[in-house]
Amino acid sequence: MPTKRSTGEQGYRLDAPRGGQDWQAFHSIRRKVFRLPRPTEADSPNSHALLLFLEGEPIGAIQVDDLSNAAAALRLVAIDPAWQGEGHGRVMLERAEQFVREQGCCKTVVYATPEAAGFYQTAGYEEEDWDAVYIGGMVQMQKKLE
Repeated sequence: MPTKRSTGEQGYRLDAPRGGQDWQAFHSIRRKVFRLPRPTEADSPNSHALLLFLEGEPIGAIQVDDLSNAAAALRLVAIDPAWQGEGHGRVMLERAEQFVREQGCCKTVVYATPEAAGFYQTAGYEEEDWDAVYIGGMVQMQKKLE
């Protein structure tokens, strides 16, 4: 069981999985949080799997998909349950938004569960119908990036 601690921004790194062990951690975090089977993911230049590391240990996973209209979708945002409630999700979201800006996107969109909508709202996201075909029970949210 990891030791929970606050390390400040310097201990974090958001990066693409670099090998088998990183990919295993990426899928493990997603399975723990979303109870999803390990997907067979096709390589796509428009999809970016990212891991949040804290002092070298993977503690979070996120998928960023580039959309054609200068927006990016943040998907399956997950912090390992052993690390939840310590502010790591906010750090991962901020780092993902910076990654998106560097890709030339000026807006992020998410499908949020009703329970997670408050988290996104405090991070500057607003409820918005941006997708005519959406997943029932989910809250569509977006944030314009500066």
